[in-house]
Amino acid sequence: MVKLLAEEEAAVHGVAGLLRSDPALSAEVLALANSAFYGKAYHIDNLARAILVLGFERTRSLTLTVSLRAFTRHLTNTKVMEDCWRHSLATALLAEELAETYEVSKDQAYMAALMHDVGRLGLLMAYGDRYAPVLETRHNALADCLESERELFQMDHCQAGLWLTQQWGFPPEYSRVAGCHHEEVTGSQGDLASLTHVACLLADALGFSAVALARAPTTAEIVAQLPSKPWNPYVFSEEDLKSRIGRQVATVEC
Repeated sequence: MVKLLAEEEAAVHGVAGLLRSDPALSAEVLALANSAFYGKAYHIDNLARAILVLGFERTRSLTLTVSLRAFTRHLTNTKVMEDCWRHSLATALLAEELAETYEVSKDQAYMAALMHDVGRLGLLMAYGDRYAPVLETRHNALADCLESERELFQMDHCQAGLWLTQQWGFPPEYSRVAGCHHEEVTGSQGDLASLTHVACLLADALGFSAVALARAPTTAEIVAQLPSKPWNPYVFSEEDLKSRIGRQVATVEC
């Protein structure tokens, strides 16, 4: 299911068929499409209308969001799972917000960022009892958390995400995001990994973190990593952005 949704060439009939075969999934996608998150003035009551009104790419993004949310509900440690889910969703929403700055499509930015921590979710699914304490620990820096992961599993969650997305046949650019989103990269236009790196840091700084760190960059330092566009600079308001992302996350969770 996730592989189909991540494919760049996914066909309308393939996603529509997937939704029709799963009434519960279809109902959740329609509920989200009608939520305040999208602010539509009229009711969307069927899948064909959802694709027509929202567009295929947005419908596909919604379906992936609901599918990943369902996946996380199977994890055993509720607090850790919720933190990871909220971080992934906030990162996706922030990547969508910053997509224009990086000159990538909003839907591609959203989907790549939503899946950026799939390695962390995979480790939680496979080794929840052993992995949860690592995420519950306050680390001095991110490198310490990654090192703890490698000591436990001989891989960190980035390496796990790279392996999983390759095994699932994801597009190479999505695998690169899963494997490289914590690497130090300079802001470069058209680069999904660079965009997700900044969105991930910004999600942490705004309070949507999956793991607590004693040392982390400030929002001003993170925004300074954005590609330079003097003719169209990104206007940043921390409180407004935090409030807006918080409302969107809450809407999806409900």
